Amino acid sequence: MKKGILIHSQICQMMRVSFIQLLLLTAVAGMAYARDAAAQDLLHRKVSLEVNEQEVKAVLRQLEKQVEVRFMYSPQVVPASRKVSLKVSNQPLADVLTSLLRPLDVVYEVRGKQILLDKVPTPDQTAVPSAAKAYESAARTITGTVTDAENRQAIPGVTVVVKGTTKGTTTDGNGEYTLRIDDNDQVLVFSFVGYQSQEIALDSRSNLSIVLTPEVKALSEVVVVGYGTQRKTSTTAAVSTVKGDELKAAPVANINNSIAGRVSGVLAFQASGEPGRDASTIRVRGLGTTGSQNGALTIVDGIPRPFSQLNPNEIESITVLKDAAAVAPYGLAGANGVILVTTKRGKAGKISLSYSGWTGIQRPTRYPDYLNAYEFASLLNTANQNAGLSPTYTEEQLQKYRDGSDPDHYPDHDWVREVINFNAPMTNHDLTLTGGSEKIRYFSSIRYLYQEGAVRTINFSRVNLSTNVDVNATPTTTVSLDVKGALETTKNPGSTTGTGIFTSVTKNPPLLTNQLSFQNGLPGNELLPAIYESGYNNTNSNMLFTQLAVEQQLPFVPGLALKAVAAYDLNYSFNKAWQVPFTYYALNAQDQFVPTKGGVGAPQLSQAFSQSPRTTLQGYLTYTNTFGKHAINMLGVLEQRNGQSNQFSASRLNYSVYLDELSVGSTNKVNYDNAGSSSASKQVGFVGRASYNFAEKYLVELAGRYDGHYYFAPGKRFAFFPAASIGWRLSEEAFFKDRVRWVNNLKVRTSYGKSGNLAGSAFQYLSTYGLANSYVFGGTQFYQTQGVFERNEANPAITWETANKFDVGFEASLWNGRLNLEADYFNEMRSNMLVSPSQTVPVEYGIGISQVNAGEMINRGVDLSLNTRQTLGKELRLDATFNFTYAANKLVQTFENASTFNNPNRRRTDRAYNSRFGYRAIGYFQSEEEIKAAATQFGALKPGDIKYEDINNDGKIDSQDEVFIGKPLEPQMILGLTTNLSWRGFDLNLLWQGAASSTILLENEAQLPFFNGAKVFREQLDYWTPENPNAGYPRITPSPTTNNSQVSSFWVRDGSYLRLKTLDFGYSLPSSILGRLKAQTVRIYVSGQNLLTFSKVPFLDPELASNRARYYFQQKVYTAGLTIGF
Repeated sequence: MKKGILIHSQICQMMRVSFIQLLLLTAVAGMAYARDAAAQDLLHRKVSLEVNEQEVKAVLRQLEKQVEVRFMYSPQVVPASRKVSLKVSNQPLADVLTSLLRPLDVVYEVRGKQILLDKVPTPDQTAVPSAAKAYESAARTITGTVTDAENRQAIPGVTVVVKGTTKGTTTDGNGEYTLRIDDNDQVLVFSFVGYQSQEIALDSRSNLSIVLTPEVKALSEVVVVGYGTQRKTSTTAAVSTVKGDELKAAPVANINNSIAGRVSGVLAFQASGEPGRDASTIRVRGLGTTGSQNGALTIVDGIPRPFSQLNPNEIESITVLKDAAAVAPYGLAGANGVILVTTKRGKAGKISLSYSGWTGIQRPTRYPDYLNAYEFASLLNTANQNAGLSPTYTEEQLQKYRDGSDPDHYPDHDWVREVINFNAPMTNHDLTLTGGSEKIRYFSSIRYLYQEGAVRTINFSRVNLSTNVDVNATPTTTVSLDVKGALETTKNPGSTTGTGIFTSVTKNPPLLTNQLSFQNGLPGNELLPAIYESGYNNTNSNMLFTQLAVEQQLPFVPGLALKAVAAYDLNYSFNKAWQVPFTYYALNAQDQFVPTKGGVGAPQLSQAFSQSPRTTLQGYLTYTNTFGKHAINMLGVLEQRNGQSNQFSASRLNYSVYLDELSVGSTNKVNYDNAGSSSASKQVGFVGRASYNFAEKYLVELAGRYDGHYYFAPGKRFAFFPAASIGWRLSEEAFFKDRVRWVNNLKVRTSYGKSGNLAGSAFQYLSTYGLANSYVFGGTQFYQTQGVFERNEANPAITWETANKFDVGFEASLWNGRLNLEADYFNEMRSNMLVSPSQTVPVEYGIGISQVNAGEMINRGVDLSLNTRQTLGKELRLDATFNFTYAANKLVQTFENASTFNNPNRRRTDRAYNSRFGYRAIGYFQSEEEIKAAATQFGALKPGDIKYEDINNDGKIDSQDEVFIGKPLEPQMILGLTTNLSWRGFDLNLLWQGAASSTILLENEAQLPFFNGAKVFREQLDYWTPENPNAGYPRITPSPTTNNSQVSSFWVRDGSYLRLKTLDFGYSLPSSILGRLKAQTVRIYVSGQNLLTFSKVPFLDPELASNRARYYFQQKVYTAGLTIGF
């Protein structure tokens, strides 16, 4: 234990020291740069001002306060009696000074943090400030207006510069500009962020109005791909990207839960609402394998790492790689798709400090409406009557349940309300510092997250620390250093878990024949002491990601560069569980409260720690060259990954005291226990990629990876995973470009290749052995010998799964980016899946037959993304994205029992993996005559029981009558709709996420009332009676009957749903207020998660993993937040 604690301390200390050192370094670098940046951006500082008939001197004093500058001038330059009127909002200081001083014939010159004012010089003046020289040599004045090509609205802030000089101005709030030029000036350049720049030749005109066209962002967008970046237009692979700013709107603890519905080709769902254990899952293009390793590979900043623990505010983008061409660089790990996470880095500019925080409450999304005690007891009496039994409760007892006059003996528990906190708090705070110069750039952030569970003794917290520095050490050398850390704490009760609590909450009936109570007389039960008085079970988990990269451009070969990356990651976990007995009080027949022990028999303590260090070494060689219409890009990477894992645990039973720090527990060795394990892993790969681009029209790319992994036997460890792709940009063809001007980009592409997936576990090619019971031999001189047994049969031929992937797609950008469309058809053949043979072997063989690479599966479908950006009216803007994915798999080959394979109705092969099979329900038996005429079913039948179809007409219902009854739980169709509306500082962001082509199979208490004495759903009151022959549930019985509990189509429900996953509504303060606050941005907002859900099963959450209604409820989250930047 001391060793584990020491390591934990060292890790924390290392993270603190590393972070502080880097923070100091970046802060010093930022302050050095700030001195230069202050002078450079003085005239670009924003000003908001409204004055009416005020003296010029008073106006200048207001400007001095807003932009922290000092005006220097003589009384002759600015007359004291001169008054002016001016109204500007969020305009650059340069524009304001032009509007203010030009009517006064005053010019200015910037010197440091001072601005010198002087009169416009007359022709005989020989000495004037440099700011006036433009007026002295100016021959004439040009004026004009700059407007938007799409909506004809004026564009303020456009830069207007004489080409080749520093002479220029910017447009005012009405899009108007005025500029004095010389006779020898020839060209004006108009530029503004988000618009295409224009160069206009000067002539004799004095008025020059310009229309700027918005840039088509898709044409210049750069996307992250495997081990590098590419321009979106030149990519021949199927990739999708979501920006990090889109993820920040969701108030979630796990980033996985903010991706659902945002990216085509991605399935993401959350099966639990438990803090720190939300059972979230991400898949790319559906489920492609029967193996356990079916999730996408996740890469953070080029290194294989989990990303669910990252701070959403530090994510720049998430890119999903979907086809063979995209995943080829990841070889044996790319078959299930790859998710690339790129975190934010510092940018050249002044220091920027921002805060973002929100706080809110959590409430369950959906759960069944349960019967109260009176309804439960009355229904049980009815069920007994139907079964020919005596009623369980008398009318007098029913009345006591109804009026609550004797709660000790006739309680009425609403377990959900008694146990669950419907206002569980959740909060998040984030602080970010960024900035730098052209030589040094830095980014640092710190975040705190707290999520309380549905009960107070369950909670989760996380602290994220992140910093990175990029240094241009020389004009050709860049050095980057990254450090990221996360400190997590998960707290639980000693004798139960979140899942255990919700199992009791969703199962316990509302009445108990033996009411339980705390000693103080407050209502209670065994569950509450288990939650609050049984000890604790706490886990501290720490994550450390470090990374050093050096990139060197080789000047003697233009376009050639070398890069080396070294990463060291460490995951550490420490668990401590202290369990103690708890006492509750049972009311006996004499109305006395009798103490009763619950939980463990005596206090016990267990501790466990694990640590997993990993190193990744990468060496890059890249070459880029453009000559004429030809462009070549080449990449070579050598990568090696090494990992270790160490675990140790110990426990001791029968403590004599209830405080874990005061005793070492029992000294009896039978109460001791300890265990441990360790492992090591290694992988090496060689990546190659070459792409060719001719005239931005014809695109070709070849990529592949030669991979080796320790899972497999020597001689089987290495394999090559290649891919090829081509693309054709029709929009660049002369016959198309000149005729269809409203199409900015149209590209078709296709790819084919092979990727891999690890199958099974390590060392399945070896036989393993374990210790068995010892035995004795040797007569009088006996010897005790340890027994050994073989655990498994070896398979030296075992290897990885392979996926042959085909993809064809197209991308289009229309009407200057107002409509963007991307669609793909994909087809994957997965082979070499590990499956267990169905043959049986004699018991004498001792072990089972080893798994073999014999399974095959097809997965095919389409994914689609449609985006539109519109200006609706003068100031209302809409940005909406719709995405859709259909992915359906089919088992082609697997080991299947003859009893199912030889029956086409029961055959698992040639159907979707995890398809549902059972009996086909054809209604209810409505009479005894109908029962007598039907095939034999299960047990004694009565009217109101479920009737099944005799598929093979043999007069009996058995396994041979099973048929396909439903698609798998995992949906085959996924859709998402994101809408962003903005108007005059207000913004509304909505994310709808839905699924279809899936089924839910109701089981246990979700099927029938009184399952093992469990509570009853209100929906189950719609049961069969002669007066209600078409009810939703069969006849009511005191316990479920064998016949009605069969797996059948009767209990299959449509699993489709539509959910308002995220809502975010905010308001950003206008610049007139920001100026007074000395802030760049201030936004206040409210947001929510899982706010609305529409589905065919209203009493269950559609993303649940269990269909018995025993699950930790999904949570709605309501928050209010603030974002402020300086």
